[in-house]
Amino acid sequence: MGYYYNIPLTNRKVKMTNKVDLNNIPENFVITYYANKHKKIITRNGSWTKPTDFMTTGKAFISKNGVVCFIYWDNDAEPDEKGNQWRMAKNPMTIKATQTIEVENDK
Repeated sequence: MGYYYNIPLTNRKVKMTNKVDLNNIPENFVITYYANKHKKIITRNGSWTKPTDFMTTGKAFISKNGVVCFIYWDNDAEPDEKGNQWRMAKNPMTIKATQTIEVENDK
């Protein structure tokens, strides 16, 4: 069994605007946005796809009210009763790519 670390990649930041380009969304990322539920800016580790099913992806779209909506898999969330960890960020501020590297344990 190894240890896993998330190491940010340099110069890979996606700022969402009214033009949502799905080609620039990294597979694994750290997302920062204002959460109405928590009434503060939060940062979460997320994935573009569901970890157990890479065919199930998130979504990014502009709502009827002009709000950028970004659906992602929250890697750190406690699953609900159906195993759901999908979250929606409205008007995300930044999405920074991360890379997972496995480090072998020498013990």
